[in-house]
Amino acid sequence: MSALSAPQPASPPPTGRVAPAMVTPAADARRRLGALAALLVLVVGAAAAAEPPPEPLTLEQALTYAKGHPRVRARSAPALPPRPQPIYVACHSLAFANARAGDQERDVAWGPLLPALAAQQLEIMQRFYDVLLADLSYMRDNEAMAVGYVQFDRARARGELGQYSTLAVADLEAAYQLIRRQWAASDASRRLTRSLLAQALGTPADLPKTLVEPSLPRDADTAAPELEQVVATALDSNPRVRERLQAGDDATDALVRMALRQRALELLLRLDVLAVAAEQARVEADWRDLKLDQSRTMYEMEVSADLGYSMSQQTKARRDRMAVALCRSLTLAELDALQGKPVLRKSPRPTAPDARAGEAPPGGE
Repeated sequence: MSALSAPQPASPPPTGRVAPAMVTPAADARRRLGALAALLVLVVGAAAAAEPPPEPLTLEQALTYAKGHPRVRARSAPALPPRPQPIYVACHSLAFANARAGDQERDVAWGPLLPALAAQQLEIMQRFYDVLLADLSYMRDNEAMAVGYVQFDRARARGELGQYSTLAVADLEAAYQLIRRQWAASDASRRLTRSLLAQALGTPADLPKTLVEPSLPRDADTAAPELEQVVATALDSNPRVRERLQAGDDATDALVRMALRQRALELLLRLDVLAVAAEQARVEADWRDLKLDQSRTMYEMEVSADLGYSMSQQTKARRDRMAVALCRSLTLAELDALQGKPVLRKSPRPTAPDARAGEAPPGGE
């Protein structure tokens, strides 16, 4: 037997040090199997996260990505990076128009009283709605920019003929450039909101292009429960609330119950205000439709040339009405999640998919 393969006599450990424990073949096998299992979990999780979203993407399909998201699988929630704020969907600010600016905690659908899976589903829903509003905002600003450019271009041509003063032309050009700046921001926001949605899905490299407009709850489906009922159901069925109550002392329990009641009250009050906002948005949208018909008739009779302006205002009214409807849906979803119920309500209406893509967002995927 060579010196390299011959067993060497064990020497005593140095004073003050402990000899390493011997690893038996069985223990080594268990360690290798554990490492292999952990590696398999990581590979499967990475494969699931790398799967791009379908095209077009429905809200139901998007919500299925929540379960495999790193935020749901992570063990140390306090160490996680903060979630970016939404771009357009700020439901508390929309409902309470006199609210202070930058009330970010109330404008997001996720929160510390919700289980990790429900919080991630609500983030996906809010990001999904953010993309829908970004596309409508782009359409609104695109039409407004076209109208502004036509007015400026006509004034510039007449200015060269001496029919418009230099000041009048400069005034219209300044107005056009202001609208053009807003259009550029809306165009960039289409890609930004899609990137945030991809982050919420766990597929940051695959930006969704086409979204299917969901079937939103009707007025009859948005009947709010009583406050005491919401609090009682949350205390009984919300696992995150129960976990916090079991882990704390009497003072902590009191604080959790107070926070739960306050959040439930704010959501219920928001639903009440959004119901009024929905009626106002509906009336304005109907008025804009009538105004567009009038402008089209006047344009065909060559009496007036404000057809483009009426079209842009109609798009704006449709966008505002959609914002209220989306916020009502998101508020109901958070109210259900707070009570431990499924996030997505099943609508009794038959769904007629309406894929909204518009122009492809800049920068590709």
